[in-house]
Amino acid sequence: MKNWMKKVPPYEGDEPYLYCAFAEADAARVWKQLRPLLERGCRVWYCHGAAGGSGELLRRQERAGGAALTLLYLTDAACADKDTKTNILVNQKRGRPILCLDPDGVDRRLKMGLREDTPHILLCGYHRSEEREAAILHGEGMSQALFGEKLLLPDEGIAGALSALLCAAAVLLLAAGFVGVRFFHWFAPPVEDEISFRDPAILAAVRAEARGGAITEALTGEITVLRLEALPESWEELSALPRLETVELPQEAAMEAESLPEGYTVVLTGGERS
Repeated sequence: MKNWMKKVPPYEGDEPYLYCAFAEADAARVWKQLRPLLERGCRVWYCHGAAGGSGELLRRQERAGGAALTLLYLTDAACADKDTKTNILVNQKRGRPILCLDPDGVDRRLKMGLREDTPHILLCGYHRSEEREAAILHGEGMSQALFGEKLLLPDEGIAGALSALLCAAAVLLLAAGFVGVRFFHWFAPPVEDEISFRDPAILAAVRAEARGGAITEALTGEITVLRLEALPESWEELSALPRLETVELPQEAAMEAESLPEGYTVVLTGGERS
């Protein structure tokens, strides 16, 4: 969700809560891991932006230290974030539980200044989002006490409903299009094409007369001259051309023919034979 930090405010109550520590550069990736927790009602506090003074900085440190569990999204950006690193080290010094999420399999616990035995989860070791969610939900320090009422996230409300409706409408349109194509296929008038002329030589000649159009009964009823480029295997299909009078055939092809069609004028290159 775009700008989720503005739409999902950090928890400010007194019940047990989770402190999610991350660098703002990782906010979009953090949301993918945080969203399932929020949907299940996990109370989450986080901080973002400059503290704006020593008083706010102290409040953030106290708020971070008051969390029942710190969930750290551990990246190079987080290690370089001064405020995040300060909060984490203060919590470690106070003995507060910390659970690290390593997104890319690189162990940065020592780089952050954490003890080597700090619990961590290798997110890259899970190929499915459901597996990653389960690993976090069952991670060390995660407790049911952190969870309250399930949260309806902003993009799951009106925007989510509209998105779902649009998706449903798209599916219906696709289905309607498919049905329409099948309906057209089933009920459209049949077009006489290759089914009517099985001989390749005659079919090619009739197609040439059609000039790229469909081969229909109206077309075949108007053909009086058929120009063949090759010798057909049989002359039988000429009967499908009721007004045919003349058959043009290359002389070389005619020389190979055992017989020529009867009842038609046969025009050869260099002469005429009927």
